[in-house]
Amino acid sequence: MRTATKWIWLALALFFIPWMNTALAESSENTDGEAEVEEKNEVIYANLATGGALENIYVVNGFELNQIGTIEDYGNYESVKNLTDTGDMEQDGDKVRMEATEDNFYYQGNLSRELPWDFSIKYYLDGEEVDPQTVIGESGSVDIEIEVEENEEAEENAFFDNYMLQISQPLNTDYFYNVEAEDATIASSGKDQQITFTVMPGESETLTIHADTDQLEMEGMEISALPSSFSVEGPDTDSLTEEFQSLTNAIDEINQGVGELGDGISGLSGGLSDLENGSSEFQGGLNELNQSSGELTGASEEINNAFQTVQEEVGQITGVDGIEELSGMTEAASDMASEMENLADELDTLSAGYGDAKEALKTAMDDIPEATLTEEDFQALYDSELDSEMVDELVDTYEAAQNALAVYNESVESFDAVEPTLDEFQTSTSDIAANIREFADELDQSVGEMDVDEGLDEFIGSVDTMAENYNQFHEGLVSYTNGVGELSTSYAEIHNGIGESASGAGELANGADELQDGTSELYDATQNIPDDMQEEIDKMISQYDKSDFDPVSFVSEENNDITNSVQFVIQTDNIQPEEDTEDAEEEEEDEGFWDKLLNLF
Repeated sequence: MRTATKWIWLALALFFIPWMNTALAESSENTDGEAEVEEKNEVIYANLATGGALENIYVVNGFELNQIGTIEDYGNYESVKNLTDTGDMEQDGDKVRMEATEDNFYYQGNLSRELPWDFSIKYYLDGEEVDPQTVIGESGSVDIEIEVEENEEAEENAFFDNYMLQISQPLNTDYFYNVEAEDATIASSGKDQQITFTVMPGESETLTIHADTDQLEMEGMEISALPSSFSVEGPDTDSLTEEFQSLTNAIDEINQGVGELGDGISGLSGGLSDLENGSSEFQGGLNELNQSSGELTGASEEINNAFQTVQEEVGQITGVDGIEELSGMTEAASDMASEMENLADELDTLSAGYGDAKEALKTAMDDIPEATLTEEDFQALYDSELDSEMVDELVDTYEAAQNALAVYNESVESFDAVEPTLDEFQTSTSDIAANIREFADELDQSVGEMDVDEGLDEFIGSVDTMAENYNQFHEGLVSYTNGVGELSTSYAEIHNGIGESASGAGELANGADELQDGTSELYDATQNIPDDMQEEIDKMISQYDKSDFDPVSFVSEENNDITNSVQFVIQTDNIQPEEDTEDAEEEEEDEGFWDKLLNLF
C-alpha cells in the first residue's frame, strides 16, 4: 500500500513540474519594473589547499525583496549562476541583471581575487615538516602550525581590521589523542574533538595544535569570518583603579614624609652647623681662658710673693728706724696695687669673652631638635632607596648630636659656674687692688705721724692679715685655673664630635634632597596611573569593539548601499585517503533516476 502511494505522489510530482515551470515562466514574462530590494547578503565561500593557498572562491548573493522585478547587481565575476530558478542572467562588464520572481532571490558569482587574510599552514610529523597528503595513514607526533596575517595583495582590507576569525579543526578520537592547543577551545562532538581558535580583528596570530596519532587522517579545517559587531563593555575597574589610587596616595605620603624628613635633616644640619660655630667660639674662649690662666696665676704668684716679702720685711721693722724704713715701702705698695688693678682688668676681659662664648654655645645647642625620631622612622629610612651607608651616617650623626646635647645639658651648670667665679675673682682682685692702693696712700701720709710702738704693731698686723688673705685668694685662683684647664681639655672632645656631626649632617642633607627628588619623580610618574590604566583599558576594548562598522560589499563598492551583511566560509582540503572520495563518486554514479528524483524532495 505504501509503495503504491509513493508512486502516486511521484506521478503527481512529474505531472505538476512542467505546469509549475510554465507558471514560473509566465510569471517571469509578466513581471514589469524594477525590484525593490530590502537588503542584500553576501556569503563568500573559499577553498584552500592543505598549506593555505587559495584554490577557488565564489560568492552567494542573497536578496530580500519588498517587490519582485528586475535586479541589478555589481561584481567582477568570471561567471554567474542562478540558484533560485531557471531564469536567465545577463552580464555586462561588472553589471549583472536578473529577473526575480520570488521575495528571496539567490545567485552565485565565481571570482578571481584574494581573501583579506593570508593563511599559511604547516604540518610536522615527529618534528619534521611534511606534506600531509604524503603521510596519510602514518603514526607519530603531529604538530600543526597556522599563521594568519593580513593579505597585503587584497583589494579590500576593511574585513581584516573589522572581522573576527574562528578557525576549527576536527580530530577523530579514533586516530588522535593527547591533543593540546594553547589558547584554543577544545570541545567533544561525537567521535571528534573540535579545536577552535579565535583571532580578533586586526590581529596576526600563530596558532599551534599538537596531538599524537595512530593513523594520520583528518577532515579539512573550517574557517569562518564574521563582523565583530558586538559591543564590548569594559570591565568594572573601579576596585582596581582604587587600589592603584591607594598606591599613588601612599607614594604621595611617602614623598611628603621624605620631604618632612629632608626639612628636618636640613634643619638638623643647619643647627649642627650653628652649633659647630658656637662650639668653636666657646672652645676658643675656653682655650683663651686656659692660656691666660698661666699669666693670671703667674701674676698672682708674683703678687703673693711680694706680700710674703713685705710681710717678712715688715715683721723685722722695729723702733724709729723701722718707721723710717716704711717710707721706702710706699712706692712698692703702689706698684703692687697697679699690678692687682691690671689683673682685675684681665679677669674682667676674660669674663666678658667667656660669657659671649657660652651664650653662642647655648644658642647653638637650642637649635638641635629634640629626639623625636623612632626606631620605626629609622627602619623606614633603611627600607627606602637611600644608600644604607648614608643612612648609617645619618643615624650616627643624629645620635652624636643628641649625645652632644645631653652632655651639654649635664655640663651646663659647670659652664654657668665659670662666669660667676670669674666675676668674683675680678671683684676680689679689684677690692684687693683698692685696699693696697688705699694702704699705700695712707702709709705715705702717716709714716711721720705713726706711734713708734703701738702704731707699728698695728701696721704689722694689718700687713700680716692682708698677706694671709691674698695667699688664700691666690690658692683659689690656682685651683680655679686648673679646673678651667680640665674643662678645656674635656670640651675639646665634645667639640670634635660636634664638628663630625655637622659634617655628616651636611652630606645627609644632600642625600635627603636626592631622595626627595627621587620620591617626587616617582610620585609624578605614578600619580596618573589610575587614569592612564583606565585609558589603556578603554583603548584595548575599543580595538575590538567594531559595533560601529558599516558592512561593505566584498565584490563591488557599488553594492554598499544595500549590503546588509558579508560573511566568509573557508575550508581547507581534507587529509584523507583518495578511496574515500572515489567511493562517494561511485555511490553517486550508482544512483538511478528515481533515486535522484527522490533526493530532490
